[in-house]
Amino acid sequence: MSKKIFITLLSVTLLSSCTFLEEDLFDPSAERTPIEITDNVNFADASLTQETQDLHTRLQDLTQRGIMIGQQSAFGGRIEDFDFNAPIEERFRITLNSDFASVSNDLPAVIGVDFEAFTQVNPDFPTESELRRLNFLKNSIVEAHRNGIIITLSWHMTNPVTLGNAFDVSSGQAVAQMLEQGSVRDTFITYLRNISVFFNDLKDAQGNAIPVLFRPWHEMNGDFFYWGNGHRTAQQYKQLYQDTVRILTDDFGVHNLLYVYSPNWVSSREEYLENYPGDDYVDILGVDVYDFRDRNFLNSAIDNLQIVEEIAKEKNMLFALTETGLENVTKSNWWTERLYKAIRSSSASYAMLWRNGTFDHFYVPFEAHNSADNFREFIAKDDILLNSDTE
Repeated sequence: MSKKIFITLLSVTLLSSCTFLEEDLFDPSAERTPIEITDNVNFADASLTQETQDLHTRLQDLTQRGIMIGQQSAFGGRIEDFDFNAPIEERFRITLNSDFASVSNDLPAVIGVDFEAFTQVNPDFPTESELRRLNFLKNSIVEAHRNGIIITLSWHMTNPVTLGNAFDVSSGQAVAQMLEQGSVRDTFITYLRNISVFFNDLKDAQGNAIPVLFRPWHEMNGDFFYWGNGHRTAQQYKQLYQDTVRILTDDFGVHNLLYVYSPNWVSSREEYLENYPGDDYVDILGVDVYDFRDRNFLNSAIDNLQIVEEIAKEKNMLFALTETGLENVTKSNWWTERLYKAIRSSSASYAMLWRNGTFDHFYVPFEAHNSADNFREFIAKDDILLNSDTE
């Protein structure tokens, strides 16, 4: 066999293998069988507000109907209107007129927010600028809740040892120092006190507490956050998660949160449970799976959702695809040929796409984008739920 023929055959074989790997877990005949939660739900917070218990019941009901689609930071303002130089209260308008809304003519069923830079230890907290930021965030959540949107909140918390951001892993021992007897334990508790004030101040027009899906310390099985693998032991992570739940509920009286545990994509059940803090501290299971253009998203997503679904059924819990997306949506039919195929037979409650920031960093098409029509085809499917489908 000539070298040229061998290389050609090898290329064809590899190409066929890649195609096979991308499709081999997809079963077009598979049907969705929604999880049915029994009455004996064990909430992480024994004093959970009635409104938050009602949210859990609503999630159960909606899961029977289909998969809700959400987006991070889909509060208002389109990419083309974004102005980094504007004050924050003008930069994101609380109109819910986002790219998502413009393309879908509807609102997301779920909106994700993040405390991000909201971690301060200065004695004058909050300063005037911080107060504007907090008021914007609070008003956004109140407005979304008024529209019937479910809120999920994550926290890229400042590294309390280095005061760098969540990706600052330079100290290598931040989590250990946040636990009992640690050098920044008081700082950690101050951070929790600050967010507890925010959570306790979330009220609707009738003065009732607004329920939130709180997703702290996410993607812990990666090594890119200071709370991730390689920067602490599994037991230290579990203690951190448990401390977060206990301090918020018992010490600071926060009772409007359902706690979500969400690793980055995993390769096995064992990896998923490696850092699991226990059923007494978790209400909903999740997993984050992105499409990194390596031709294996479909397989990874299906496999991960199957792993989590099996565990969720055993634990009598709901679960979700807590983050997903293809940055800049470089595949025009990605919505129907990748995302829908990945989730269509899953009993996940929702799938949340990441945010639209700039024309170089977005996860939902804007009106002129070449995947906009395919996105509309995706959301038109009977088992895909947007805000208007959840009323």
